[in-house]
Amino acid sequence: MITVRPVQEHEWEAAARAYSAAHPHEPVSGTDLRRRQDEQRGWGYTAATLVALDGPEVVGMGAYFQNPGAYHPRRFVLDLGVVPERQHQGAGGALWAAIEADLRGRGAESIRVLAREDHRTAPGFLTRRGFTGGKRYFTSALDVGAFDPGPFATLRPRLEARGVRIVSLTDLRAARTPDLPARLHALMSDVRTDVPRSEPATPLSFQVFDEAVLGDPGLLPDAYVVAAHGDDFIGQTVLFASEVSDALYTGLTGVTRAWRGQGVATVLKLAAIDVARAHGAPTIRTDNASDNAPMLAINDRLGFVRDPASVSYLRAF
Repeated sequence: MITVRPVQEHEWEAAARAYSAAHPHEPVSGTDLRRRQDEQRGWGYTAATLVALDGPEVVGMGAYFQNPGAYHPRRFVLDLGVVPERQHQGAGGALWAAIEADLRGRGAESIRVLAREDHRTAPGFLTRRGFTGGKRYFTSALDVGAFDPGPFATLRPRLEARGVRIVSLTDLRAARTPDLPARLHALMSDVRTDVPRSEPATPLSFQVFDEAVLGDPGLLPDAYVVAAHGDDFIGQTVLFASEVSDALYTGLTGVTRAWRGQGVATVLKLAAIDVARAHGAPTIRTDNASDNAPMLAINDRLGFVRDPASVSYLRAF
C-alpha cells in the first residue's frame, strides 16, 4: 500500500537516494534537497518535498519549487523519481496526484519538469498526465584527463594583449576588490539575460545570488573565473563540486554583449578546466538549451560530449 506525505527530517537522504536511483545522471544528496527547500522558503517562495512510502520504506520522491531566475508566483518546477524496481506500481502516480492537488489548491498556473528522451519511463508517464514537451536541452561532459589544451594555446595571450585579464574569485578576494559581491551580482545579472530558457528570465535578487551562488557549499572559488578589462568585468564561468559525484558542474558561463564572439568564453572555460585538473576531477558537466548555438559550439570545440537530450515538459492547470 503506497502512502504519500511530506518528507520527515530523518528521510532526506532516503528521498535523495530514491530520486538519484531513478535519475542516475542527476544525482542529489539529502543535504541538497533540504537546502533547496530551506532556501526557497527563505526567499518567500513556495516549495514542498513529498515522499512515497511502502510501509516504512521510501520508494519515491516528488518536489515542487520555483525558479528564482524565471520567477512567477504561480509557476513551478517539478522533480519526481521512483526507485527503478518499484516503478509501474503506483508510487509515481500517487506522488503526482498529491502534488497536483496541492498546486491546484494554491492556484498554480503551470509546472515544468525536465526529462531525458532516453529515460525508460518519464516521457510516457508525463505525456499520459497531460504534460507537453517543448524546448530541448543537452547535458555534456568533458573528460578532463584527455583534454588537450594545445589547439587553444594562443587564445589567452591574444586577449591579454588587448588588456583582458583572467582572475578567479580567490584572486579577487585576496586583492580585497571593493564591492566584490555586488559587482559579481551585476555581472551575472548582465550576462544571463540572453541565455535561452523555457520561461522568460526575471531579475535575480542579490539575496538569491549571495545565498545560492556565493553561499553554495560546493562553489570552488578558484574555479569562479572572471574576465576583466580595465575596471570592467566582461565575462564569467563557475564550477561547483557535489558530494554525490566526483564530477564538477558548470554554473553560468556568459560574456557581456560587446565582448561576445572574441574568444572570452573559451578562455574562461580553459581556465576552469585547469582548475578541474588541479583538483583531480575526472569530468566537467554542463548543460545548454539546444538553441544556444554559440555555447554549444564552444563546448563542442573543447571536446564536451553530449548526452541524450532532455525535454522541458509543461503541464498547465
